[in-house]
Order: sequence, then structure tokens, then C-alpha cells
Amino acid sequence: MTGEYNPLEALKNIPYLDEDFFKEVTGMSWPGPAGLLNRLTRGKWPPVDIVETAGEIIVTVALPGLRQAGDVRVELNGNILRLEGEIYPEIQLLPVVKVHQQEKKQGRFSRSVTLPVAVNSKSARATYQRGLLEIRFIKHPGSQGETLNIEFFK
Repeated sequence: MTGEYNPLEALKNIPYLDEDFFKEVTGMSWPGPAGLLNRLTRGKWPPVDIVETAGEIIVTVALPGLRQAGDVRVELNGNILRLEGEIYPEIQLLPVVKVHQQEKKQGRFSRSVTLPVAVNSKSARATYQRGLLEIRFIKHPGSQGETLNIEFFK
């Protein structure tokens, strides 16, 4: 047997799972078996938890690697919470450095989530500590759009 066996190559033998099918379903060209698996396992990032208490909505976002509050922007418009920013690499890649495995995400990110109820943006409090961004909102109807400041703890 020559070469290594790649089980993902079997995907190209499934009837109708070809470039035309992929374009029809996704509107994009066929990324190949490895690219397809990557797209299927990518998930939404950064991961977000939303918890509702009697008086609050608490949003927790896993964002390890932020250096300062300006690395992330938090905006609220109605009940749509938008997060965007950038996580910079911890290790500056030099010609002699080899990366053997990289699972921690870095680079630009953008994510929008819909909050389950209307919240009051004026009373919102955002804190960042130990890689977690926590945003607390008091539940309130009729809130306005606003950009939130973040208390950044190292």
C-alpha cells in the first residue's frame, strides 16, 4: 500500500456529494474533504453562555488572550448583543519556531447573539477576568442601542 489512508477521501465517493451539491447547499465552492470537515466542526466562536435570573440577563463569553479592554467591542442594539475584536498571538512566530499544534483560536472575531428579553443598557456592567468576559444586564423593556465600557482585570 503506498501513501497514507485518508478516511475523508471517502466523502468524495458519496453520490451527489460533489462540488455542485456543496454550491447548491452553501453557496460556496467545494472545500475538499478536509475543508468540509473543518467547516462542520468549526462551531460558533467565541462561545457564549446566556443565563436569566429573576432580574438580570448574564452573558459570559470565553475570550482567553485579550490584552486590554480595547481588544473587544461590546454593542447592544435592542436585544441584539454584538461582540467584535481581535485576539493576538501570544508567541510571535519567528523563522525558527515550529507550531506543532494550535487549538486556541486567535485573530479577528465577530459574534451576535439575541438576548431572550429586553434589557436596560444604561445599567449594564461588563467585566473581563481570567479569560472570561461577563456582561450583566438588568431586565427592562424599551432599551436603546449603546456601546459598553469594560472593566479589565489582569
